[in-house]
Amino acid sequence: MKGYYLGPAFLLAGFLTLSACSQDSSATDDGDQRVASQEQTDQADEMEETQGTSVSDKEEMNDSSEDKEEQAAAGQEGENQLNVEEEKYETAEKAAGSIKDYSTVEQTNTELGYGLKALQEGAAGHEYVSWNEGNWLIRVDFPTDGQYAIDGYDGGLDMAKEVVAYLEDHALPAPRDRGVITINGFKEHPGTEVMWQDGKVVYTIDSDDKNPFNAIQRAVDET
Repeated sequence: MKGYYLGPAFLLAGFLTLSACSQDSSATDDGDQRVASQEQTDQADEMEETQGTSVSDKEEMNDSSEDKEEQAAAGQEGENQLNVEEEKYETAEKAAGSIKDYSTVEQTNTELGYGLKALQEGAAGHEYVSWNEGNWLIRVDFPTDGQYAIDGYDGGLDMAKEVVAYLEDHALPAPRDRGVITINGFKEHPGTEVMWQDGKVVYTIDSDDKNPFNAIQRAVDET
């Protein structure tokens, strides 16, 4: 009789045990799914943050590049802000006559290269180098004492040779009658003046820059 009643009790206990295990398994599965889902969400958030940072970095790089280009363009424009003044005369002869410092260098004593010769002379602390190129007279006024000279040149003859070399590849306007370039190489009052005549008009570029090639290049731009 005891064995008869123990059978159902054991069956009931087994059923309850299986049911509990099934619930534990279901809870574990649900927990794993929630963890996996949370991991996927975290990964997606990290990808979005990474992509956002990458896009932001690219935008910053593009902005920086554009700023540098604008600065370079502004610097280049600043170098070329030399005005070309025009003065008109009644006749071409009067226009040519207004350029008083023009002369033809007939006596020369030094070589400038490229087949050109110049007159080099000195007086009262000044070294003068003068020569003609076509209808142009070019004259360099440089201090004999280097401490008073602008940097970058070993005397007036050195500057004159650099000007000649530059003009081999850069053509000045062709004056109808005459043109004059005067370069002052003194550190305290540097300057370059370019004047040329075209018919009844005289063009002038006046610069107090220590770099004479800024004014010369401005004249070249007028060709």
